[in-house]
Amino acid sequence: MDLLVLLATSPGAVVTREEIFATLWPDTLVGEDTLARAISKLRKALDDDPKAPRYIETISKRGYRLIAQVSAAPALRPAPARRWPLLAAGGVIVLALGAAFLMWPRTSPSAPLLERAEDAYFQYTRGDNETAIALYDQALTADPEDTAAQAGLARALVQRALRWPNPPGGEEYTRTTLGEALATGRLETAQARATLDRALGLVTSAAQTAPNSADVQLALGLTLAARRDLTGAEAAYRHALAIDASSWGALINLGDLADMRGAPEQALPFYERAFETMQRVYAREPQRIRPWQAEVGVLIAARHGAAGRTAEAERWYRRVLSQSPMHSPSVDGLAALLAARGDVPAARALCAEHAERAGPSPGCRTLARD
Repeated sequence: MDLLVLLATSPGAVVTREEIFATLWPDTLVGEDTLARAISKLRKALDDDPKAPRYIETISKRGYRLIAQVSAAPALRPAPARRWPLLAAGGVIVLALGAAFLMWPRTSPSAPLLERAEDAYFQYTRGDNETAIALYDQALTADPEDTAAQAGLARALVQRALRWPNPPGGEEYTRTTLGEALATGRLETAQARATLDRALGLVTSAAQTAPNSADVQLALGLTLAARRDLTGAEAAYRHALAIDASSWGALINLGDLADMRGAPEQALPFYERAFETMQRVYAREPQRIRPWQAEVGVLIAARHGAAGRTAEAERWYRRVLSQSPMHSPSVDGLAALLAARGDVPAARALCAEHAERAGPSPGCRTLARD
């Protein structure tokens, strides 16, 4: 209801995503999926088709606007049904700003479960991923049509097949890439195929209901890529970017697709754009970005180094270390560059500081032996 009132205060004008986040969730960090879910439920209440909207129009890369005429009305007596009076007739939405609207359910009953599931998913450990799966399942029990839960569960299932296909105590692939997993064939086992089939069913349903959710498109792309449909995956990732230009996950995944196709130089610009985008939106979603940004920065530095662009590689390593001073792969990479150009004292000083504050890193141990 708050979302509808916000849109109705400026009928015909675009209300940006940033304005909506600041107004509806001023003291809470929420993701794009939260807004997409709110828009989806509001459209469902209005019986509005996002492909041919009569009430709420999506403005690509910007936000939303109310395209129906708006007029005020006296407060209405609350109806006994759960959906309180939200009158829509002849293209005119009548806003009854009375006690009935104050009683409109503010959040989905599964919202707390989804928040915890998202937090767990982005920790990228076996235990946290299984926690996310259990919570997404609970959310879908509460609301089987919740597109955020469907997409979230699909992602977590893909991660299970990708990184933790074996029982606890068996081999894990925490730092693997999708390309590496496909190359080994472990996504072709009967168990992996069953897991990916379930993921595809979930995310396909979510995409049909919420085609303009960037998070849903990301989940769709990941699932399709895991099933070797790289063309479909690319289309989904590009759709996610068209919906939300700040979708750094789509940029990373497009880079990953280029690598899988054997075109690392085409992948590099995607990784660089992803890093810059994460830098710009970090304050909005720090829990999601923190596990990724330094790793992407190191990947970029290593690509420049492999291409002989050592000055650019050093710049990227130092950029990562300016934000994550104890990031071991960046320390190792920069120390190796310094040593290769003959500045061994500087390399050893860098390693010594890291060892004193965070313990020795693998690359620095090698340097110390040399």
